[in-house]
Amino acid sequence: MQDSDPDLIRRGMRRIPRWWLIPGAVIVVLGGLGLAYWAGASSTAGTEPMPTLASVVPVSATVERRAVVKQVVLSGKVVPGAQSTLQASPAEGVDRLVVTDVAKEAGSPVVPGEVLAVVSGRPLLILPSSVPLYRDISPRDSGPDVKALQAALTNFGYACVTTGTFDLATQQALGSWYKAAGYKAPAAPGPLPQEEAGNAAPTNSSGVMFRWREFVQVPGDSGTVASIAGPGSLLAEDGIVARVRVADDSIVARADVVQSETFVVGTPVTVRAGSTVLDTTVVQVSSFLEGDQNKNEIPGKDITVALPPGTQGFAADQSVTMTSGSAVAESLAVPLIAIRQDGGTPYLLVEGNSEPRRLKVKVTAQADGWAAIADVDGLIVGDQVKLQ
Repeated sequence: MQDSDPDLIRRGMRRIPRWWLIPGAVIVVLGGLGLAYWAGASSTAGTEPMPTLASVVPVSATVERRAVVKQVVLSGKVVPGAQSTLQASPAEGVDRLVVTDVAKEAGSPVVPGEVLAVVSGRPLLILPSSVPLYRDISPRDSGPDVKALQAALTNFGYACVTTGTFDLATQQALGSWYKAAGYKAPAAPGPLPQEEAGNAAPTNSSGVMFRWREFVQVPGDSGTVASIAGPGSLLAEDGIVARVRVADDSIVARADVVQSETFVVGTPVTVRAGSTVLDTTVVQVSSFLEGDQNKNEIPGKDITVALPPGTQGFAADQSVTMTSGSAVAESLAVPLIAIRQDGGTPYLLVEGNSEPRRLKVKVTAQADGWAAIADVDGLIVGDQVKLQ
């Protein structure tokens, strides 16, 4: 049985070889690789770094007007002035110390010869610190303390002879001081001796005595009331009536050894606390002090300037800055590297429309890379000068 035509066609196609498929596959693979390479090259072309531009060093600078001064700036703080306490002592028969009146208030000056306050009905009089204050003095007692008391009474305007003996004239002077304060002086126990009384008083009259507990003293004989107990106040066992500032507040800053050479006594300094500015001078430079890391203190010397009484804007323990040197007026200024030398004479090369012109100048100061120039014809703010 003969095969049909369709069967003959299928058997003929199976015998035809398919060698042309291999070259076709190779061409497809190579084409894919080429496309991948082209795509990768295109994507990285835009990410290549731009070539680094060479930096251009300026060869000229602009003339300015500024203050050129070498200054050292320190950090410091306001230190409260020293204070002294004034205390009352209970007299015999007094159980409690109660302020019954005051003659001073905070800010009042305190000087010898005045009344500070009244405690338990008796005045506290201010006595010079030169008077040894340690005992009651009765008529005819003598000693260096009596002699100092007589000198003090004389200075107050209550004249008495400086004999060193608590005689009648001294008692009368002391009584006059008490009377001027509005009080009677303590009476001495017992009558005055006949020879002491004389014609001034009868033989049975009592003299005046000095009770040390009714007096207070201020170190240095000068101060300002920082605080004082008010009328009706019951004093504590220490009897403190008032606290007196005996030294002005000051400003202290720590400088290292090199910086301290700039701050000698008398050096003008500028102190700043916020917007408050104070021009003053150095009053004290300490000896070398070790640093304290716990307090953030460096080794060096303490620089102290006085804070005048009544100065506003500076509170105790407030942080401040202390700058050496007084304010300097502004002047023409150029970078230091613009200054050229020719035989010891400084000059500048000022740029113009054509070639730079040479201009002799006088350097008045230099600091922090700048030179101050005295005013000179041919140089104004905004001119360009060549750098070396």
